[in-house]
Amino acid sequence: MSSPIQTSAAYQSFVAKPFTPNIGATLHGLDLSQSLSDLAQTELKAALARYEVIFFRDQKLTTAQQVAFTRSFGHVQEVKAFFPRVASQPEIEIVESTAERPAANNNWHSDITWQANPPIGTSLYAQVIPASGGDTVWASMTTAYDALPADFKAYLETLSAMHTWEVTGWTEYLLRQDATGEQLQAARAKYPPVTHPVVRVHPVTGKKILYVNPTFTTHIHGLPRAQSDALLAQLFALITAPEVQARWRWQPDTLAVWDNRSTQHYAVADFYPQHRKLHRITFTADQAF
Repeated sequence: MSSPIQTSAAYQSFVAKPFTPNIGATLHGLDLSQSLSDLAQTELKAALARYEVIFFRDQKLTTAQQVAFTRSFGHVQEVKAFFPRVASQPEIEIVESTAERPAANNNWHSDITWQANPPIGTSLYAQVIPASGGDTVWASMTTAYDALPADFKAYLETLSAMHTWEVTGWTEYLLRQDATGEQLQAARAKYPPVTHPVVRVHPVTGKKILYVNPTFTTHIHGLPRAQSDALLAQLFALITAPEVQARWRWQPDTLAVWDNRSTQHYAVADFYPQHRKLHRITFTADQAF
């Protein structure tokens, strides 16, 4: 297991309280509805790289303010996934579950790793929260990697794997939207499968990251299917260890920002038929790695 997060990190713009020993921090002392100084933005990016997911309570934000705040971390553009969007702010996706439309995203994943240059992070802001349930869990893929034996790490660093959105249920969704299959064919042409190394290096921290996830990673190149499936199952199981996780209880006016390179997340689907709605923004860099 990697060394626990140090509790002595000091920032001038806010106070960071570690949420668990290995991942996450709650940040206090910022009003995210206001313009942030250059120093605050620099420190926020440093805290995000350090803690991998950061949390903010009691933040009242308009959609425009969420977009403006998220720009502190990277490029914010109109999203390239398949969720509905806020009409006035197309940068924002609406992640929503109701009695008529049960919970989605209750699977471990990193956002949009099926792109050659995936998002480097995401901000998620609470809109409607169930009276109970509906937590989100993050896993540190830095901590998961660090816990592996040295010879196994060396082997994994020689491997690459394929990522695609077509194994997630979006194929069926697009066919329901357009029975002719034209939307599906257009999506396939625009977003073909991509290959990523199984182990990546975080460009800010320099730490190595296990970069496969159960939702988008289909197989490891150069291995027979049975061997690939077995190895991926072994790697996916690492995410389930509580020691690598942070489980966040949502409240109204709560916002979370996570590093999409070094974490995976899971939306706990235990609140049906209650209503849950959040606004999601992904942010990018010219080069994620």
